[in-house]
Amino acid sequence: MKSLKISTLIILATLVVVSCGKNTDTLEGKKERLEAARNEMRVLDTEVKELEKAIAAEDPEFGKVAEAAELVTTIPAAKTEFEHKIEVRGNVQSRTNVYISAEIMGQLTAVNVVEGQYVNQGQVLATIDSESIEKSIAEIENQLTFATTVFEKRERLWKQNIGTEIDYLQAKNNKESLEKSLETLKIQLDKSKIKAPFSGTIEEVPVNAGQVVQPGTQIAFLVSNQNMYILAEVSEAFIGKFQKGDEVSVSFPSLNKSFESTITSIGSVINQASRTFTVEVKLPADKSLLKTNLISVLKLTDYSVEDAVVIPSRVIQEDLEGNFVYTVGNGDKKAKKVHVKLGYSYDNKTEVLTGLAGGESVVDKGSRIVADGTVVSVQN
Repeated sequence: MKSLKISTLIILATLVVVSCGKNTDTLEGKKERLEAARNEMRVLDTEVKELEKAIAAEDPEFGKVAEAAELVTTIPAAKTEFEHKIEVRGNVQSRTNVYISAEIMGQLTAVNVVEGQYVNQGQVLATIDSESIEKSIAEIENQLTFATTVFEKRERLWKQNIGTEIDYLQAKNNKESLEKSLETLKIQLDKSKIKAPFSGTIEEVPVNAGQVVQPGTQIAFLVSNQNMYILAEVSEAFIGKFQKGDEVSVSFPSLNKSFESTITSIGSVINQASRTFTVEVKLPADKSLLKTNLISVLKLTDYSVEDAVVIPSRVIQEDLEGNFVYTVGNGDKKAKKVHVKLGYSYDNKTEVLTGLAGGESVVDKGSRIVADGTVVSVQN
């Protein structure tokens, strides 16, 4: 290196002497100056290369062009519990909403309720004309009194071995037949008074006093807030996904209310038309929710795993080979493209089945502007 410097200085000095000894304004002088300048450049170029080699041997980073880094943020590929849910629509139902009907034929002599009225169990809602039944009862009672007297006398004589057995049995049969007839008429009389089978609210009264009704004619629609539940239809594709007692998230869009409940029953029959089965969900005793046919939205968990690798769905991209994400290793300044196999997605989160083991730093913001090997600067 020292000899190189000395030779360079000698050449430069010689060129200076030559150039000073001659007239540089002439053509020949200019040519000589040009040649001297070229020789000077060759010498300097050789020196530059030698210096670059020497410095690179001691400092490998010397001379490398600094690549501009892309600003990104990262999030960890968390290992956590993951659930996938489906949403289905349900309706509020009640097992105590019934149409109360007449059981005997006759004319309605009174209708004692109106729509919207609250009634107690056993309260008379309407009455059917029972005059003929009452007269029949009075007649049977007279006949029964006579038949009872005859039977008692026949019984006393029979115990004294007086009279025939046929007379005794006939008197007994007459008495018992009349007792049964009287009991039947009293039942008919009781049915002439139409009573509420349970406490509730009258929603509809489709008849009026004076109207002749037949057995089965609807007298009133009685609604109760007891034994209410939510009924939903679920696709047969989810058979075996739910069990009795599973937790359910329930919301009522019209009321802006929600609560947590459980499955109380799962249907065992598939509807041929809709290809669905029924799911019943318990309804809390909240009077504001106790409205028959009120629409609800149920969220049912059809898949869950306790230790899953979960990442936000927004960081996932796709190419010809499939889905991928970018990761940044500890101490690494470059983004790495990693292909992943995905599972279920729910609530803007996706389960990663293969490709990530959990704990990796996945590029979040800026993932759309980087490529495999891009220099990045993490700014979390």
